[in-house]
Amino acid sequence: MRTIRYFMLMIPVVFSLLCLGCSEQKMADPSEAVEISGVVTLDGKPLSDAEVTFLPADGDPLVGPALTITDNKGSYTMSVNAPRDYKITVDRMANGGPNPALKEYQGAETSLKAGVSKENTSFDFELTSSK
Repeated sequence: MRTIRYFMLMIPVVFSLLCLGCSEQKMADPSEAVEISGVVTLDGKPLSDAEVTFLPADGDPLVGPALTITDNKGSYTMSVNAPRDYKITVDRMANGGPNPALKEYQGAETSLKAGVSKENTSFDFELTSSK
């Protein structure tokens, strides 16, 4: 009798856990993607072969980052998954590691930001070398 009562109490708990495990997370809608472009300069000169990454400012993992490499004129073009605010990181490898001249533009503490919308799609970044 005690076993049946225990079993009856466990049914709602198991059902609740199953429902939580089956919840569907929505990925960014592909129709909301926005193509963006711009030019990256360092100390007034085009920064070629630099890695430019747009990270959702709110950290939304369902939108995710967008990454591209600049050309020899410092230009880049990429598509981000959704219009929103982004933090931007810029790096160009030097001697097999992060470039010390770009340290203030690398990682989560970057000062670069962009508000991407269907109307706002061009972002130029005029960087100065870190001392």
